Parts: sequence; C-alpha cells; structure tokens
Amino acid sequence: MKVLITGASRGIGKELAKQFSKAGHQVLAVARSAEALEALAKEIDNVETICTDINDWDQAAAHIKEKTEHLDLLIHNAAAFVNKPFREMLPEDMQTLYHTNVMAPYFLTQALLPLLKRGSQILAISSIGGIGGSMKFPGLSVYSSSKGALNIWIECLATELAEEGITVNALALGSSATEMFRQAFPDLEAASEPDEMAKFIFNFALQAPGILHGKVIPVSSTNP
Repeated sequence: MKVLITGASRGIGKELAKQFSKAGHQVLAVARSAEALEALAKEIDNVETICTDINDWDQAAAHIKEKTEHLDLLIHNAAAFVNKPFREMLPEDMQTLYHTNVMAPYFLTQALLPLLKRGSQILAISSIGGIGGSMKFPGLSVYSSSKGALNIWIECLATELAEEGITVNALALGSSATEMFRQAFPDLEAASEPDEMAKFIFNFALQAPGILHGKVIPVSSTNP
C-alpha cells in the first residue's frame, strides 16, 4: 500500500510513518522541514520524503505527483495551532488556522484526486474539540472551530466520493503527548503517547474500508 502522510516530521505524523514503514508499506512523508525529513529517512525504510508546504497546495500536489502516480491512502495529519483568548484573537490568526486546517486539506485532496482510485482511502486527523457537545477550553476557539469545519467537510466529501468507491473518514483525537498538546495544556497530562495514538490510527486505516465511510469518530478516553 502507498500511503501519503502530511505533517510527517514530528508527533503523530512521524509515528504513523514509522508504523506503516514497519509493516512494509510505502510511505510518502510530507513536511516543511528538510532537516526533519532527512532524519526520518535515516530512521525508517520504505519512505520517500517530500519537502513542501501544503498551504501552497498546487505546488505541494506537483511535488507529490513527481513521486507517485497513485495513492492508496491519503492521511491529512498536518495542522496549525493557536492558543489565544477570544478578545486577543486577530484576523490573521484565524486565516492561518483555517488555511492550514481546512483549506489546505480541501484543495490538496482536490488536486490529488486523480491519484485516488476505487478502493483508496482519505483519512483526516481531527480533534475532539471539533465535535459538538465536547468540552471546550479557553483560547482554542479558532483551533476547535477549524477542526469542526474539517469534520463537516469530511462528511460532505464522503457523500461526493461514495460512488467512486473512495473511503472517507476522520478521527477526532483526544489528548496525546505531542508538542501541540503541551502548548495547549501545559499543566495537564495527556491520556496517550503519540506512538500509541499512531498505532490506533494505523489499525483503523487498515480496517475501515468497506466498514466505515463518512464518519467522524471521537478517539478519546478523557476530555481533553
């Protein structure tokens, strides 16, 4: 299986690259840091690194298409984060988060759709904060709402691609000890480690096709 992972240079994305590589799958690791990607390539097998910024989705798609003619699994893992009180939030903060967390996966998927054939899969890594009715936290209004938008888009995309036989789902993750979590909740202990969450995502991706489609699934033992 050929797997594309965005935000693969650290955290859950890096651990996902390790999981799929270890299982013998071909990994296309996308990130902005050439240094981090070089280190990843030395650490795991079966990996092609692509140093590009998904916010320039046309250029990112061009670089990806140089590496492959098809994809079996597209994992949207890259995300931007801002923790700032509502009264202090700036328009550019919202633009940055919505551009990375919503527009980039949206239009990157659009550009890569010719590489996705019947039986392939799109999986978005979202947040429990983007689920209606979950506990919300000060400073995360823009981040959580961007993930809510991502979740609704995934449900809509699943409807549009259903007849093409492309599986589309999102996993709304709870707390995992990533850099992003430590920024958001410096005084809290995460309920899982990135490698544990990556193992769950890896297993889900292998089992979801034919069973789950158009679902946004909370993955959390605690809240956050």
